[in-house]
Amino acid sequence: MQFKLDVNDNRSGIRLDFKLPVDLFCHGSDILINGVMVNVSVHGMLIEMLDEKSCDSVMLKEDCTAKVVFTGKGSRLVIEDLHAKVVRIESKCLAIQFIKPLEWFLLFNVYKGRQLR
Repeated sequence: MQFKLDVNDNRSGIRLDFKLPVDLFCHGSDILINGVMVNVSVHGMLIEMLDEKSCDSVMLKEDCTAKVVFTGKGSRLVIEDLHAKVVRIESKCLAIQFIKPLEWFLLFNVYKGRQLR
């Protein structure tokens, strides 16, 4: 896990490089996207999509709901109902901004060993 802060970046807050499975449901296009979190902050996350074609259906500023799953040896921890908006669309990635700050952000530091490799 690595903290990221770029002085030329307009976003506030620190982002953490973190890889976890993410399900993102986009309400306007009625599509479920399976992806992998690339980084996360209190205000949003960058998601790499497992199916690049999903990008074609998603709209900028579209309302969405994300679910993140931490998998342990004998259990799972699920953070769901993360309400957000799509703020950037790239060829393989989507950036979302949370409607409310991510109150579970500190868990990512606690669970740093539970991310995808």
